[in-house]
Amino acid sequence: MMIEFQKVCFSYKEGDSSIKDISFLIKPGECTILCGKSGSGKSTILRIVSGLAPVFYEGILQGKVEVDKLVPAGLESEERAKLYGVVFQDPRSQFFMNTVQDEICFAAENIGVSPNKIKEMLYEVSEFIGIRDLLSKNIDELSSGQKQKVAIASSLILQPKVLILDEPTSNLDIQGSKVLIEITKKIKDKGISVVISEHRLDSFKEVADRFLYINKGKLDEIWTRKEFENLSDKKLLSIGLRPKTVEKNTNNDIENDKEPLLDIQSLSFRYKKTNSGIDNINLKLYKGEVVSLLGNNGAGKTTLCRVISGLLREKTGTIKYKGKISNCNLRNKFCYFVMQDADYQLYSDSVSGEIVFGKKVTEKLKENLIESLNTFKLMELKDRHPASLSGGEKQRVTLAAAYCSEADIYILDEPTSGMDGDGLCAIIRWVKLLAEKGKIVIIITHDLLLSEATSNKSIYLEEGKQLKDREDTGYEYN
Repeated sequence: MMIEFQKVCFSYKEGDSSIKDISFLIKPGECTILCGKSGSGKSTILRIVSGLAPVFYEGILQGKVEVDKLVPAGLESEERAKLYGVVFQDPRSQFFMNTVQDEICFAAENIGVSPNKIKEMLYEVSEFIGIRDLLSKNIDELSSGQKQKVAIASSLILQPKVLILDEPTSNLDIQGSKVLIEITKKIKDKGISVVISEHRLDSFKEVADRFLYINKGKLDEIWTRKEFENLSDKKLLSIGLRPKTVEKNTNNDIENDKEPLLDIQSLSFRYKKTNSGIDNINLKLYKGEVVSLLGNNGAGKTTLCRVISGLLREKTGTIKYKGKISNCNLRNKFCYFVMQDADYQLYSDSVSGEIVFGKKVTEKLKENLIESLNTFKLMELKDRHPASLSGGEKQRVTLAAAYCSEADIYILDEPTSGMDGDGLCAIIRWVKLLAEKGKIVIIITHDLLLSEATSNKSIYLEEGKQLKDREDTGYEYN
């Protein structure tokens, strides 16, 4: 066996979430998906497999853990680098170098591989992943999907026996996810064991050998690929996983007999360094409208929303709010932008404190706080430090903070990134509630379940330009 867990228990030094009595086997060349609610223990299992727990993440580890007949926690750094490839949820967090070529070679250089051998390894892995054309590029210039490929190439250059992927599809568009699946198939064919922690499970049904369902730190279910495909949406939702389908929003009569709350005309913006941006965007958004911004990574969706919210100043065009032209400072007051990376919006030392941070404490705010904690299932976490939460839990905190604001326009950038089924359903309920209150909600998303369940209008962007029809875009939807 490549990976063996026998009655493994782990509890963190700080007393945070742990796992209990977990046993499983993973063979060479198998792809195993860890699934479960946010905070269920999936990341802890990955940390144990890779030896980061209890070496880096301190705690008490019990039971038998072996990877290729070695004890992960007892390995030296060089041994660990040769045994594992690890790709984090946000690839940016593991990059050290400026260019793609230097980043991929970094691990090999670190352990003293000869320059000639490194060149050979670089050529092989870049061909394997399909990124030879990116080698000379600066990492900051890459799209999310390209960064994901670079991270995978970097993790494979030393030809590890195990590849660990943490939420690999959370920042990818539909095409990027398909490419990732194809790469995973090729990795399996090389006999490399792949362990993935993921919420968007349906994407992996063609490549996964087994799904391990983790619930409150315990291994409750093990499904084969066929058994997982036979699970109903009702069953998936009942255990906190994402369903395969949702009921579509059919309310398309928002703008009848109403003046637009937000009127965007001929809006353009360009970044000086890259000259990328948006061109001639025209939108009329009405009270109670939910709009999905769709398009591949780098299409200009986030740039457009930064201009709308006043984070960026438009180069040309106008934005009217309630019939009057609004500058950046005014737009900041009526827009609330929930960023894709939750860490950028976490400032307080507790979940409750974060939700009310910067707001005047009133009885109404206290009521909204309780309601938001319940809506996003954060009541049990209300006294936890936000930094100690999982990615999905952090995302729920930022959404709960938005819930307690008094904005008229809410912009959500990939709000279901790292979200489990419960989180997805909570966001759908919250978005519908905001729409009922006459708020505008703009959702930047690759999550078609979220889009279908909430939106009455979809805007498609490609290379900064607004496309009139779905068929005009190369973005894939099915």
